[in-house]
Amino acid sequence: WGDEMKKLRKIIGQNKFQFIMFVGILSFVLVALVIASSTNPGTNDTPVVDDNTPSIPEEPVNTDVEEVITLPFSKDLDYQVTRLFYDKNASSADQEKALIKYGTTFRTSDGVAYARRDNETFDVLAVLSGKVVEVKDNPLYGTYVVVEHDNGITSFYYGLQNVTVSTSQEVEQGTKLGSSGTTEIDKEAGNHVFLKIQKDGKKLNPETLIGKKVSEV
Repeated sequence: WGDEMKKLRKIIGQNKFQFIMFVGILSFVLVALVIASSTNPGTNDTPVVDDNTPSIPEEPVNTDVEEVITLPFSKDLDYQVTRLFYDKNASSADQEKALIKYGTTFRTSDGVAYARRDNETFDVLAVLSGKVVEVKDNPLYGTYVVVEHDNGITSFYYGLQNVTVSTSQEVEQGTKLGSSGTTEIDKEAGNHVFLKIQKDGKKLNPETLIGKKVSEV
C-alpha cells in the first residue's frame, strides 16, 4: 500500500499542470451553468411568437391627382372678361355683353374672351392636360388651337399668335399654346384669347367650369 501511494503522488506530481487546468475548466463550466439558470425567466414567461400569423397587406396608395380646370393664363395675370358666354337665363346686361357685333349683324358668344387690363399680349396656357388635335388659321377667328381632354372635354383657343404647339402633340396643364392676339369677328374684345369649352359636343360656359374637377364637368 505504501508503494502504491508513492506511485500515485508521483503521477499527480508529473501531471499537476494538466490537473489544475482540468479543475479550472470544470469550475468555469459550473459557474456558467449557474448564471444561465438564474437569468432564465422560464418558458412560462417567454412570449410566444406565431411565425404563421398572416401579415396585413398594405392598401395601394393612389398617387394620381385629378386635374382642376384653370384659366387659360397665369393666375397672377391682371385680367378682365371682355366677352361673356351667352346664357338665355342671364341678366339683360350680361346677355348684351355676350353679343358679338360683326358688320350689321349680331352673333351670340359661345365662349369667353379674356384680356389683360392694359390690353397687352400675354401667354395662353392649356386649361387641362390633353392632346392637340387641331391648329388652324381662320379669317374671322384668327389662329386657333383645339385640345382634347379626358371625360369628353374639348377646349378651343381663338385669336392666337405665335403658336408654340402642333397637331398630335401631348400637352400638360399649363403648357403654353401661344400668345394672345385679336380676331376679325370681335375687334371690340381687344387683345385677348377667346376660350370655348365643350363636353361631348355640348358648348358650356367656361366661367362656370373654372375650379371644377374633370369628373365634375
